[in-house]
Amino acid sequence: MQVEEAIWTWERALPLKYVLVSEEWDGELTVWAHCADAEGLFIDPAPRRERLTFVGCAPTGRLRKAVERARHQSVAPDGSIEPVDLGELAVIVDFPVPGVDPEAASHHAYDSHHWELLAPVLLDCRPSALDASLVDVTVEAEVDGRAWQRTEPADARWLLFNGAGGADLGDCRRIDGLYAERPLRDAPPMRLIGCEPGERLLRRLVRPRADGDWVTLLALDRSGRVMRLQEHMPLEVVASRPSALGVPLVDLWLRKGPAVRPVPAVRPVWDAWFEGPPTEPGSWAAFPPEGRAEWAAFAAARQGAGRPLPDPVRHLDGRHVTDVSALACALGEAVAGPGGHYHQCWRALRGCQCGGEWPPAPFTLVWHDAEVARRALASVSVDTAGETPYVDDVLRLLARVGITVELR
Repeated sequence: MQVEEAIWTWERALPLKYVLVSEEWDGELTVWAHCADAEGLFIDPAPRRERLTFVGCAPTGRLRKAVERARHQSVAPDGSIEPVDLGELAVIVDFPVPGVDPEAASHHAYDSHHWELLAPVLLDCRPSALDASLVDVTVEAEVDGRAWQRTEPADARWLLFNGAGGADLGDCRRIDGLYAERPLRDAPPMRLIGCEPGERLLRRLVRPRADGDWVTLLALDRSGRVMRLQEHMPLEVVASRPSALGVPLVDLWLRKGPAVRPVPAVRPVWDAWFEGPPTEPGSWAAFPPEGRAEWAAFAAARQGAGRPLPDPVRHLDGRHVTDVSALACALGEAVAGPGGHYHQCWRALRGCQCGGEWPPAPFTLVWHDAEVARRALASVSVDTAGETPYVDDVLRLLARVGITVELR
């Protein structure tokens, strides 16, 4: 049985909310601690926006449309233009591996660095000094780089995409600022409250070590089912004290918590799911967009949440579909019931070659109040050309995977 499929309990009157576990390569499971609560799990990360310049850029599709729109804007006295939202952007830097003969090693002769530009906006564009037919495009974004090395490679191809896994949006000669030195973001500390340490953690508390094992933090609902998990978290205990919740429980201060954590604004969604998977339809509608996105993430992580209903006709309540996350919640609920999730590769909307996932059997989806989403999402477009509104892209994808949609 997988960790997330287990039912976790302890012999205490307090609700069990978190469990720290680790799994060895051979499947051996270590339970480090059971905990009643956590402090510092929800944090607002400090945004770190940067300016990058796509030098010698030959944009295509919707990126080209954004550049053309910016170039035709009236310029302010200071030379600036009104920022243009670029939606989703990703960069792949392809380069030959030094010292490897490409003729002898084929695919082993090349490597790539992958980057995502989060919430990018176009700030400036002008003819490139490298080639008058190209443009230099300045964008501002938060840079999420997954490259193992930070040295800018030589003889590289700089490729632009419609988000991670999306279709081609052009290329450029290089990107100034992409390989800039960035201070590492240390994960802030966290306190685990009311913990019952396992044997291995007790030994570690008696004989502390400078380093820490990597563990997974399981977040449980009231019944003991795993509702979310945070992986690859260093268990570096810097202090422990008897807990106010009673002996023999202890509070543990960790040097670092999970690197990626939910923001405080979505805590009400966690509280709602702690009471168990939802049973009432439309429970997600009361939350703002970031809460709806978190709701969709809970549904995606829930075991069995994607099991479709047997009905040949499903009904989508579109009254509250006013953002992209709301559509994910409403569609998941229509396909698999309250708290359900529709397992679909939404990268197909951005030109991913996977083509989308096929449902287990064709069915008819009756989309009530569809005009609400069409109006609210009229300005959203994720297709490569930047011409199709988001709702039309979704309808096209559903039709491609065999779902008949009736708009009401």
